[in-house]
Amino acid sequence: MAVAILLAGMIPAMSQDADSLYQQGLRLLGENQLAPASEALEECVRLRPEHASAWKALGVVRAMAGQYDRAEMPFQTACKLQPGLADACFYYGRTLYLLNQFKPALDVLQRLQEDAQVLRLMALSFEGVGQTAEAARAFQKALQLSRMGTPNDDPGIDYGVFLYRQGKAEEALAPLESAVGRYPGASRAHLELGCVLLELDRLTEAEAHLEKAVALDAKSGRSHLLLGKVYLRLGKESAGEEQLRLGSASAK
Repeated sequence: MAVAILLAGMIPAMSQDADSLYQQGLRLLGENQLAPASEALEECVRLRPEHASAWKALGVVRAMAGQYDRAEMPFQTACKLQPGLADACFYYGRTLYLLNQFKPALDVLQRLQEDAQVLRLMALSFEGVGQTAEAARAFQKALQLSRMGTPNDDPGIDYGVFLYRQGKAEEALAPLESAVGRYPGASRAHLELGCVLLELDRLTEAEAHLEKAVALDAKSGRSHLLLGKVYLRLGKESAGEEQLRLGSASAK
């Protein structure tokens, strides 16, 4: 009886400590202090293993640190504990995709309510397992639902790249040109459009977009390399060699 009373008194204190650690972890995450945020959240879930929000936040911290292999388990746990928790299962599916676990990613994503980002990741995962017809349909549906967001999450850019990889360079132009219209200041949009234009031998247009890509992101080795190829084919040998040098240096 005495032990039971003692445990009953400890549980609320442990819960309070866990909640404090969770709030501390969120604050540190907001300040981009990833290591101490991770420590606080790890201690929180040790005290309260059923704390789904803390597991999700721990996954976010690890993903922000680029530790996708270590983010998988926290996201999986959060998704399992509370499937309706905002973004928990989406983050789990996205992490599986980033780890090239395309089939498991699809298993998670196909259970979620469809929106542009879920469909975009489904399309990329379908492509990863070689189901190109399903990937194309998912990309097209994602574009119908898409709203302005960020270039890295834009289904139009990914769809254009997908079509290019399928040998459909002409078809890739429309989604990529639309993406450039939406994000004129996005290096990736100009880069991918320039790449397709180079493939189609539309060198002057490719030059303009790749120059823009380099201006927006001077650290992009691929942008420098493609621009160097364009310059060389336009007879601008000195400028081409310089861009190839910069691209090779950026890739190291």
